[in-house]
Amino acid sequence: MAIRRQVLRDEVEELILQRLLESHWAPGSRLSIDGLARDLDVSPTPVREAMVSLERSGLVEYVALRGYVVAPMLDTEQITELLGARKVIELAVLDRAFENFEAFLADLEAAHARHADVVRRIAGADQLDYELVREHFQADSDFHQTLYRHADNRYLEQMFERLSTHTHRMRQTWEGGPLHLDAHEAFAEHAVILDSVRRHHHDAAMRALSDHLDGVLARSLRINELESSHPAGTPAASA
Repeated sequence: MAIRRQVLRDEVEELILQRLLESHWAPGSRLSIDGLARDLDVSPTPVREAMVSLERSGLVEYVALRGYVVAPMLDTEQITELLGARKVIELAVLDRAFENFEAFLADLEAAHARHADVVRRIAGADQLDYELVREHFQADSDFHQTLYRHADNRYLEQMFERLSTHTHRMRQTWEGGPLHLDAHEAFAEHAVILDSVRRHHHDAAMRALSDHLDGVLARSLRINELESSHPAGTPAASA
């Protein structure tokens, strides 16, 4: 019974997480435990347990007299701290990834090729829809996750999962779509990283990754300034 309860809680958490990552609710929206339980056809207990876990991830918050709500988008200070943390960690994982060079390069090439396909479809689209934006974010994330995976350290990989939830908060998009999607900028910066790795140029790859994360920070801060004046169409930066 205890095992089944844990499985059910994990399933409920995954369903709620998926809706959060798909921007199903706007920041500040109240998440009713009883309402979610009815919607998911489960008892309130696994929903409540899932919310406690999601609160630790930073995607939801508990507010007195309101209950759980969707966490607000990150402010300027939080964005700066997040990208600063990512730079420290990702430079370390890239350094470690070079130790398993052949497999690392093959997987990075594959991740970049998948991203290229998405960027081509974005360029050819008359209008961006959420699914295409989501595909870009996933491809962008996969490129970075390749660094963590080849660092060959389970705890570094776990850091990637945690940081990814906060990265999502940084680039949330809502009704109306993004005012600006930096897919081409991010893809081009990834290409510089990949080219340096291809040439087995460790220091150049480290510089290219550092420059990329600085570029993400600069674009994200500009977007953050615009967001307050365009609430119906939030810009979105890659990461």
